[in-house]
Amino acid sequence: MNNQRIISIDFLRGLTIALMIVVNNPGSWGMWDSINSKWINHLFLPFSHAHWNGCTSTDLIFPFFIFIVGASIAFAMGTKKLNSENHSALIKKVVIRGLIIISLGVLKDAFPFFHLKNGSYEAWGPLQWRIPGVLQRIGLVFIFGGILFIKSSTKTLWVLLITILLGYWALINVSVEDVFIADLSKPNFNIGAYWDEMILTKDHLWPISRSEGWDPESLLGTIPAVATAIMGMLAGLFIKSEKKVLDKISGLFAIGGVATVLALGWNIIFPMNKALWTSSYVLYTGGIASMFTAFCIWLMDYKGYTKISKPFIVYGSNALTAYLLSELVSSLLHNIAIGRKSISGHIADFILSWFTETPFSVINAVHPDMIFAKWASHIYAFLWMIPFYLLLSWMYKKKIFIKV
Repeated sequence: MNNQRIISIDFLRGLTIALMIVVNNPGSWGMWDSINSKWINHLFLPFSHAHWNGCTSTDLIFPFFIFIVGASIAFAMGTKKLNSENHSALIKKVVIRGLIIISLGVLKDAFPFFHLKNGSYEAWGPLQWRIPGVLQRIGLVFIFGGILFIKSSTKTLWVLLITILLGYWALINVSVEDVFIADLSKPNFNIGAYWDEMILTKDHLWPISRSEGWDPESLLGTIPAVATAIMGMLAGLFIKSEKKVLDKISGLFAIGGVATVLALGWNIIFPMNKALWTSSYVLYTGGIASMFTAFCIWLMDYKGYTKISKPFIVYGSNALTAYLLSELVSSLLHNIAIGRKSISGHIADFILSWFTETPFSVINAVHPDMIFAKWASHIYAFLWMIPFYLLLSWMYKKKIFIKV
């Protein structure tokens, strides 16, 4: 049963990494319609992030991974932390590993250290590097979440979860006199954006939003992300308990269902929002993650259907490697030009040419080829998985596992 539990977590980790690769690498995100002054999406809604408030299936992927990080912490350190003499060594390992992940994230976001803009190359030095990011948030959550787990009892973790959710709700609604009045309907009218611009400056935020001064992986948003990890820790501790398998399954379903219902109610006054990582978003995504974990345990541990897990365990066994390789290669292809277009642009338009001769760059909202643009965009994303799966499968067979 213990091995199967690990397989379930590896399956979930691999599934989320595979989905992260898919949603991060479409053939085209969309185009700017200069005539109507609006962004035109070239993605089907389930594979696209909510514009601001709301939660699509794509918006579940990152918090699912954070949830699994929390569960993995419980699996890895649940027994070790019982001996208080181990705490200093455990905390040292957590901090070092977290800092390595953060450093890799900063370097990944800066790679290949130049940008392709309008067919020309522009240098991209440390003074312009983005500091927040996906891996950076994972690293911070791992550090703070790991320390809290080592030093806290199960009861304390529950108290911390509730405190963070309520405290963040109050904090994100704080206004700063003579600077801004909190307005959560806008990206940069909240204290998280204010602190990001004050501490990091606009030069080190998400390039697309620098003119507005906010970042979708803000420093403040890491606090509720830790709450997502705590939900994973509590789930991991419950899975490791001596309860019967069906009791664990029903328990995870029950608590996940309650969290989801509470989130839907809270959403009325504190909307779900991935960029702000709102408390309702934490409960909603954590609740669904809990129920999906229960389903995987039922399918793989109780019913014994493990064949479906094997392709994703390949991704899960080298999760960081899979994500980094995908992002680094993607950055190269987006920033190396052939003629006036990037390599990735040529590949994407080639796939689109299977359906129409019209390029992505002119397919606006009312264009008759919009459906073809969306299909071609997602075909590109799913094809993108294949070379990395082949490499990771070879590594898995050779028992090559790269850890930090």
